[in-house]
Amino acid sequence: MKHLVRLSLRNRSLIALVTVVAIIFGTIATFSLKKELFPSFNVPSALVISQYPGAAPEAVEREVTDPLESALAGVQSVDEVSSSSSTGNSQITVETKYGTSSDDVVRELQRAVSQVESELPDGVTPTVVAGSADDFPVLVMSVSGDDVEKLSKDLEDIAVPEIKKIDGVRDASISGQKQKQVEIRVKSKQMKDKGVQLDELAQILKTNGVPVSAGELKASNGAAPVEVGKRLTSVEDIKNLYVTGEKNGKPKPIKVRDVADIELKDEPTTSISRSNGKDALTLQVLKKPDANTVDVAEGVQDALPELETKIGNNVEFTTVFDQSPFINQSIEDLVREGGLGLIFAVLVILVFLLSFRATAITAISIPLSLLVTMIAIWRTGYSLNMLTLAALTMSIGRVVDDSIVVIESIRRRQTLGGTKFANIYAAVSEVAGAITSSTLTTVAVFIPLAFITGQTGELFRPFALTTSIALLSSLLVSLTIVPVLAYWFLRARESRVKLTRSDKKEIRSLRKENLKQWKKERKESRKRARAGGTGPRRATSEMPVVGKTAASVLGEDEGSAAEVDELASLKSPVTRLQKTYTPVVGWATRHPVITIVVSVVLLIGTLAMTPLLKTEFLGDTGEDTVQAQQTFEPGVGLEEAGKQAEKVEEVLSKTPGVESYQFSIGDAGLSFGSDGGGLSGDYFINLETGANTSEVSADIQKRFDELDGVGELEVRSSNAGPGGDSIDLTLTSNDSKALEDGVKKLTEELQGVDGVQTVTNDLQAVQPIVQVTVDVKKAQEKGLTEAQVSEYVQRAVEGQDIGDLIIDSSTRSVKLFDGSADTVEKLEDLKIPYTEQTVQASPVPGMPGTPTTKNKKIKLSKIAKVEEVKTAPVIRHSGGLRSAQVSVTPTGDNLGEVVQNVNQKVDETELPSGVTQATSGVGAEQADAFKQMGLAMLAAILIVFVILVATFKSLIQPLILLVSIPFAATGSIGLLLLTDTPLGLASLIGLLMLIGVVVTNAIVLIDLINHFRAHGVDLRTAVINGARLRYRPIIMTAAATIFALIPMALGLTGGGGVFISKPLAMVVIGGLVSSTLLTLILVPVLYQLIEGFKERRREKKIIKEMARSSVIDKAEARSES
Repeated sequence: MKHLVRLSLRNRSLIALVTVVAIIFGTIATFSLKKELFPSFNVPSALVISQYPGAAPEAVEREVTDPLESALAGVQSVDEVSSSSSTGNSQITVETKYGTSSDDVVRELQRAVSQVESELPDGVTPTVVAGSADDFPVLVMSVSGDDVEKLSKDLEDIAVPEIKKIDGVRDASISGQKQKQVEIRVKSKQMKDKGVQLDELAQILKTNGVPVSAGELKASNGAAPVEVGKRLTSVEDIKNLYVTGEKNGKPKPIKVRDVADIELKDEPTTSISRSNGKDALTLQVLKKPDANTVDVAEGVQDALPELETKIGNNVEFTTVFDQSPFINQSIEDLVREGGLGLIFAVLVILVFLLSFRATAITAISIPLSLLVTMIAIWRTGYSLNMLTLAALTMSIGRVVDDSIVVIESIRRRQTLGGTKFANIYAAVSEVAGAITSSTLTTVAVFIPLAFITGQTGELFRPFALTTSIALLSSLLVSLTIVPVLAYWFLRARESRVKLTRSDKKEIRSLRKENLKQWKKERKESRKRARAGGTGPRRATSEMPVVGKTAASVLGEDEGSAAEVDELASLKSPVTRLQKTYTPVVGWATRHPVITIVVSVVLLIGTLAMTPLLKTEFLGDTGEDTVQAQQTFEPGVGLEEAGKQAEKVEEVLSKTPGVESYQFSIGDAGLSFGSDGGGLSGDYFINLETGANTSEVSADIQKRFDELDGVGELEVRSSNAGPGGDSIDLTLTSNDSKALEDGVKKLTEELQGVDGVQTVTNDLQAVQPIVQVTVDVKKAQEKGLTEAQVSEYVQRAVEGQDIGDLIIDSSTRSVKLFDGSADTVEKLEDLKIPYTEQTVQASPVPGMPGTPTTKNKKIKLSKIAKVEEVKTAPVIRHSGGLRSAQVSVTPTGDNLGEVVQNVNQKVDETELPSGVTQATSGVGAEQADAFKQMGLAMLAAILIVFVILVATFKSLIQPLILLVSIPFAATGSIGLLLLTDTPLGLASLIGLLMLIGVVVTNAIVLIDLINHFRAHGVDLRTAVINGARLRYRPIIMTAAATIFALIPMALGLTGGGGVFISKPLAMVVIGGLVSSTLLTLILVPVLYQLIEGFKERRREKKIIKEMARSSVIDKAEARSES
């Protein structure tokens, strides 16, 4: 590092230029960073979705879900497989390792699915969908207008294409709209009379109206494409299509209008979307993975006024969900807190140094280090989010540490006299090794985070990288830029003796003589150069430099070749600040037993306080939105669900603190991955500015609980962070009845547990379904397959999808209905057409007969069993077994206590035989995160120990330094308890940081003591003076860090980043206070005890060797004589 200092001082202009370039690129990087709430990472999950129309849940489970689960469970990157099977729908959730590429996951799963696809029923084609944080909309708008149907078309034709053009938008979609469809209802009597077959009618409808390319022909002006067929553009065109009928055994063309009724009607309602109780459509916007969330949201918002003008129809866009204002506000608040911290840190430095120039040089390291960090964040592809911004804000108090030590050393050297060049080099070289070791130690504690898996690692790796780069940047700045700035702007301390007029006159006289002498020497030097001698040299004064002369170090004769005074620091005068500390450290070193006993008592007290701490996972993000879900009773249709939701909306309209709300159900819902097991509606609730999210959420839940006949209602705040906010208990069993009993029992037992707000489960009551079981043998006797029977049943019940046509300039779906089977009896009487083949005997004996075919029909009841049965609407699996989930929503801020209470109640509850239970959700995530962070801290301590051993070439001295670590916990835990702040993941990151931070002070202290002892200073003098001389830089760095973090710890701006920055700052402040005080007292005591013991042992060994040598000499003398 000394070579780096020398290089910087010899190339000052280059250093200045590099600094300007870093400022320019750092500024560009700052404004180029994308803004997000949390770091982007691939959610380690994917969905495998399969449609099996008309199949009951048991059939879906048996024929689709089971074989797919078996195949997917064998994929190497898969951690867990769970599924849900409902009527006509199979959905399998596959969880993989965090950080796995979404594309790789999809490819592996598709490969596994293809291996069993042949075993699935005909027509079942699984679809693999990868999950990602970018799949969640960045913006959700509620859109209302006078004519909803026209509005829907205008949004699709005008708004969606315009929004997709906005930079960063991946997709925009409209849901909740009411569409038209072409309904073709067969007239059975006319079909029979005219001899038209249903299959042939369906085939005609599918194949007509779609022009087919037939190649090209030569024409006068070149090649002309040939197109066969005419596109259908209206209902009338469909009516005028011809289908082949039969009359008197001969084919006859029949118009479709003669055998069916064709009408353009509203599609059956599949979704409801309302905003503040009024019908509305939902507009969702997704961003590209590399896009800036804020830029995308603001770009869409800016485009809305123009879209409103183009669409007309009194259209109104209402924001339901938008991350950008919260992100912007959180960033602004954290930047404001960081700015206040910077001011506080600078004021602390000014108080200690009492020099504006020295303070300015030290403070400049903060913005420079942060700008270099911005460049690194930009180039690594990370975003400006709550984690990286919290890291930058935390770094403000730490990046100035190295510069403080450097400047303090330079200022102290200036009191000893000498030239500026030599002073700066000597001062920086003296501390370069210590600050390098301390910075590397602080950075090294983040290495274990690279190996932490799961959500914790994904979230906090950007935090660790940002902090590490900031600290390394500050080290580089302190060894290069700070010395150069000190050379240019820092004046040597002048004597405070008052000069008389004659003294000033003498100074002016000597100045003139010196100038005259310098000119004379320069002239003689040039003469020698012309005569072939050495080149010109500048005259310098004498100045002691550590290890070398200034001339030999810098390559410039800034002084005479005076020898170095390695103990120059001992000659520095005792300051007033040191006078308050020296007696304390002197007393402690004279009474080591008392000092150590008091320290041990403090450590035991720390351990005793630990159980009193509250715990949480990530804490409250501070967002002013709340989500709620309404699960309707089995059998409730969409229309009835909408009416029940109106009661809920009325409650929301009267709840204090609620600004606006949106309800959506069906296709308009925003929930990703609905299992299709029954109706459920989603509520997005925006709160008024300044409203307490937790209090309003509790009030809403209380009001919901008072409602009757609305199903189950559960409130979940949106500010629970990526970890969610529920404790999930998954029960599994092969016995469905035992599983149901176990879920009900556990739900009841958990209702009264302390700290539990709500308890829900996903076990839905059985509902009636009409089960059609085809007798495959009888069907095959009539030439029918199970798939064909299913198709005829579908036509009768809900209509057969024929395809899409462009009707009246809009895409319309076409459905074919074969009668109206709206009861079980009518379904049983459904006539299924089939072809009977017979052989007519030949009139010629011995010749084969003539095969003949005849179209016939058979009742469904003859080839299938139609019955109404009761079954669970959804069958869920976890790990291949049937499962159900009990969800507990905790209240208050002590998640750890609630998890403990829940686990205790679960252990006390006797579940039915064969039922097993596993915990997931935020409780399991917290336990896993705490465990991994504990291991990371142990690994960090080991890494720090290795670095210290390499630095001090000793195994004992690093152990002295590590004593600071447990005492950091004393202040951290004490401050958390004092402020009633829970210990969460952010707090644990703070404790991890402290492992490196608190050791740095001890490194600087021990390094100087070792330096003194290496040059012959006795142990006690070295300890006392080393502690005295390092007292001010240690106090300065600790105070600067503490005061820089005070705005964050107090949450002065109340911003969204408080949930991370506040507990982090609390832990670091508390730990620094206790560890700094103990480092200044306990470390010198332990050092003196251990090194004193080593000296005494060494002395005894020397005395022993001397005595032995004396005896041996005498014996040799006797033998020679």
